[in-house]
Amino acid sequence: MTIAALSQGGQANANGKQLESSVESILDSYNFDYISQAPYENIYGSKRARIDFRIDDLAIECKFQRVAGSVSEKMPYVVANLGKFPRGLLVIDGDYFRKNEGLQAWLSSERSDAFDWCFVEELGQWLEESL
Repeated sequence: MTIAALSQGGQANANGKQLESSVESILDSYNFDYISQAPYENIYGSKRARIDFRIDDLAIECKFQRVAGSVSEKMPYVVANLGKFPRGLLVIDGDYFRKNEGLQAWLSSERSDAFDWCFVEELGQWLEESL
């Protein structure tokens, strides 16, 4: 039996789900009470939007990118949607995000009392210091 290779989109979805599972494990290890795939109204007025995790007033969105692609161009949209919540956290992972100093600098310039970001391996420390 041969196993078909995942399409590029299928691989991206699998990587994203793996990141979400990692974040969920971290949240579980801290015994947080959270909602996954929490509904909200996005900046375009769609009530069908979902945020990856919600802990009280904190919304957490996860993004993974291994290679160059359109995800980095969508970051202003992600940050704007996180702005729909009292507090928003973007958790990122993947070689592309790790190597993209320009994107990291832009995300850092957007930091505020209402928005922050971190790499997945920094999430535990972020939670300890911020919640």
